[in-house]
Amino acid sequence: MKDHQVRPLGDEKRHYWLALGMAQASGADLQRALEEGRITHGDWAEVVTRCRGCAWTEGCACWLAAQDGAASASVPQACPNATFFEAALSVTDQVDEPPVSS
Repeated sequence: MKDHQVRPLGDEKRHYWLALGMAQASGADLQRALEEGRITHGDWAEVVTRCRGCAWTEGCACWLAAQDGAASASVPQACPNATFFEAALSVTDQVDEPPVSS
């Protein structure tokens, strides 16, 4: 069951860095996605806003610290941006695949 409790949004800077850390841990290259036009600055702002409203902030920070900078971890489903990062990662994977020769 989802948590629908209304709470104040968290600190913008903290959640920017948490969201960026989660993207990096998943292996999603958001800068590349922005440059290629696959996501917009508005999409990124929505990611940070969803993060700011998340009740799992401390769990997120602990999970990120345990990753020790390693990329390509599965984003925990407790993250409200898990689907976004997974989608960004799957597009990145498709772009990185070499063309198939006949």
